[in-house]
Amino acid sequence: MAHTRPTYLYAIIGVALVLIVLGFFALTALHLTQLTNLYKEKVDIWLELKPELAAGEIERVSNSIRQHPAVKAETLKFITKEQVAADMTADLGEESMLEEMPDLLRDVLRFNVHAEYLDQSSLNSWRSQLREDPAIADLYFEASNLGNVHDNIKNLGWITLGLSILLIFAAVTLIHNTIRLALYANRFLIKNQQLVGASWGFISKPYVQRGILNGLISAGIAIAALAVFYWWICKLVPDINDLITLGELTLFYVVLLVVGALISGISSWFVVNKFLRMQLDDLY
Repeated sequence: MAHTRPTYLYAIIGVALVLIVLGFFALTALHLTQLTNLYKEKVDIWLELKPELAAGEIERVSNSIRQHPAVKAETLKFITKEQVAADMTADLGEESMLEEMPDLLRDVLRFNVHAEYLDQSSLNSWRSQLREDPAIADLYFEASNLGNVHDNIKNLGWITLGLSILLIFAAVTLIHNTIRLALYANRFLIKNQQLVGASWGFISKPYVQRGILNGLISAGIAIAALAVFYWWICKLVPDINDLITLGELTLFYVVLLVVGALISGISSWFVVNKFLRMQLDDLY
């Protein structure tokens, strides 16, 4: 029986695609808490001031808010009622509406809070305290959204875990079948080597080595794709750069290389041994 060289191209591409998806879900799962905190700290809180306040009073309230432990001081911004009106006009395009409701527009302080303080009970308690200040009208935040944040985070965590487990099983199955198809052309060569007395280890060794090499190539492709994707995401959301250190990212890529090599190598070993266990008539 003539030796037929297996076609590994589809196996390499298939494994690379699986590793890309697996790597994406792994990064998301590992940094779910940091991503959630990043989202929380982007939620705007609005402090409405009483009308006709003196500049000294506005400065006093601003300093008080800035020094509060819940507040991210660098996000605090004073917005005049004229700026609010301009923003509303730009968004709504209806100046007549603003002319009919001039008393509804107030100077405000807009800021963000640290993630651990972004829950409805904490903000409601703080709102009650702030209302006692004669210079403050009210504190506003999206209570309906905040009330669901923790439930959404918990559900997202379970969904990510479930999808990751399913993906791992699907990945191993897909990789195994892809390698089986790649080695199918050599099934008679594998069996003939066994019939002439070659040991299973001797027969399996070159295929396992090739599987490991293919796994490393697939992982390299996946790492390149994930690196480009990560760079693109960081360009869109610069804060994501703070979530992952260079050391963590390097370790993640090394693990991806090891996983790719192990899965491909082990799958190759199983496929070769499956052919070795089969009867000669079953190979046709």
